[in-house]
Amino acid sequence: MPTTTLTLRAAALALVVMTLTAGCSAASFSLTDREFLSTAVVDGGAPLALAPGTRIRLTFQATDLGVSAGCNHIGGAYRIDGGRLVFEGVAMTEMGCDPQRDRQDQWLIAFLTSKPAVQLLGTDLTLDNGRTQIRLADRTVVEPDLNIAGPTWTVVSLIDGDTASSVPAGATATLVFGADGSLQVNDGCNRGSGHWAAVGTGIRLSDVILTKMACAGPGGALEAAVLAVLNQGNIAAEIKASTLTLQAGGRGLQLQSG
Repeated sequence: MPTTTLTLRAAALALVVMTLTAGCSAASFSLTDREFLSTAVVDGGAPLALAPGTRIRLTFQATDLGVSAGCNHIGGAYRIDGGRLVFEGVAMTEMGCDPQRDRQDQWLIAFLTSKPAVQLLGTDLTLDNGRTQIRLADRTVVEPDLNIAGPTWTVVSLIDGDTASSVPAGATATLVFGADGSLQVNDGCNRGSGHWAAVGTGIRLSDVILTKMACAGPGGALEAAVLAVLNQGNIAAEIKASTLTLQAGGRGLQLQSG
């Protein structure tokens, strides 16, 4: 058999192997437990502006996709099939939105159910259905997690088991964790200080001393909820972007920086 024939056959075999390898790698990426925020939208080759103050947010779990664009929460099952996003069983909340954000929700559902092509390169995700392209980046890049030390953390919701409720109207509670281990507390009624330390995936509070004012109404109710968590000492702590969640003994606090 001529050498040229062997060379051509070897080259053809190598091409087949490369093609199969490329196909496997393209189909093997996972979006599970990742969250992406839009950085740009292009429609018909021209930039498309979203409603003022909004951004597309996609939250992928193993088989479920959560979507928001500044108004309603949208959810459904998803899978990646042949390099395309298949989004099915779509449901949406029915919050009252202005017409522009309402139209944006409907437009986004139509786009996501059009089986757009998916491309993931590191922290960048692109969805493209041939006319519209949505470019997104990993949430940790666009909205990096803050450090617990430094910001003033304001309590925005109270957690009791699986239920979250708003802070009593007219009351405010804040925590400030110092880089030196100091802690400043405003529990909605009384103020004071103490110490904190990082322990595993949480924090430990110690030597917390507060004033002893008696408060009724919203301030007293908020104080009771805050102290139910802080008095536990060892507290699970999680920061996601600018939100801090503290939980202990079935009770918890959600706090926002700023």
